[in-house]
Amino acid sequence: MTGLGGKERSDTEAKPSGGIGAVGKLKILIADDHSLVRDAIAETIRNSSNHEVLVAGSLNAALSVVRDDGPIDILMLDLNMPDMEGIKSIEKVVTTQGVMAVILFSGNAPRDIVLQALAKGAKGYIPKSMRLSALLSALNFVAMGETYLPASLLSGDGLIVQEGNRATSPASSLSSAEAEVLRLVVDGLPNKEIARRCGSTEIRVKMHMRSICKKLGVPNRTSAALRARDLHLI
Repeated sequence: MTGLGGKERSDTEAKPSGGIGAVGKLKILIADDHSLVRDAIAETIRNSSNHEVLVAGSLNAALSVVRDDGPIDILMLDLNMPDMEGIKSIEKVVTTQGVMAVILFSGNAPRDIVLQALAKGAKGYIPKSMRLSALLSALNFVAMGETYLPASLLSGDGLIVQEGNRATSPASSLSSAEAEVLRLVVDGLPNKEIARRCGSTEIRVKMHMRSICKKLGVPNRTSAALRARDLHLI
């Protein structure tokens, strides 16, 4: 494991995943000057997934990693590194060739900064306090081409709108009917009872579940319920 400003590969060398939206293995770069936090999160992601994780201790080091080891599917960018210059640096990274998606990764990100970053092309914000299961879900959500935001940053209607661009969370991509079905699934109700409570049919409930699973990137209703809990959708 290298020191600050260094870069690191996972033990198993892997080919680039081919860009954002690739199913399965991702190449992730964590840029953070706090080595203990950065390396711990990187190691945890490696141990809990098949993703390749690289690390950098500064913005310049991150750009060097992109140049030498890109393309990078997701770059997790700490806002508070010494060589960061706010939105200017975020825009620079977003427009860097070989970076498929940029996520702000910080202990505390002001709402206005997140909004400006989204307007410049960032794909969301992940707080450092997020649980591992939720972090992996958020990364997969971004890999599907969506924009991830924690519930604490969402407005009352579940959306943030900035300069004509809509940023979504997994919850805001669900219709009202799908959200209600998901809530009842989390409560452990069978399709027949869900249909009765929603004034619908079991066939319609199953159709909603297929759509929910597709939007959340999960294979079945059990996984959908777990994802909903992890991302605090319900």
